[in-house]
Amino acid sequence: MSEQTDDKQFWQLIDTFIQHANEQGQASGAPPHVAGAALMFAAARFNAYLLARSAGSAEHFSANKTGALEYFRTQFDKMMDENMADYETNFDKYAPR
Repeated sequence: MSEQTDDKQFWQLIDTFIQHANEQGQASGAPPHVAGAALMFAAARFNAYLLARSAGSAEHFSANKTGALEYFRTQFDKMMDENMADYETNFDKYAPR
């Protein structure tokens, strides 16, 4: 699979997850911050699953947990920095009305 295809799939998945979170929040009456917290928890849960899936055993999972946590935290910090900068630059365009 090409990097361009991967990139397109990546952004399509992001849009799908955000749309689903918005729809579920509206359908349940949950405020946006609850939907955001649920989405963040789901991402954490899924990433823990990915580590478990690749580990093959509880011992390997435990041995790789610290490195995985560092990786995921670093990636999340980068993503938050990029998105905060994007919103800061485009606030008038993105801000809900």
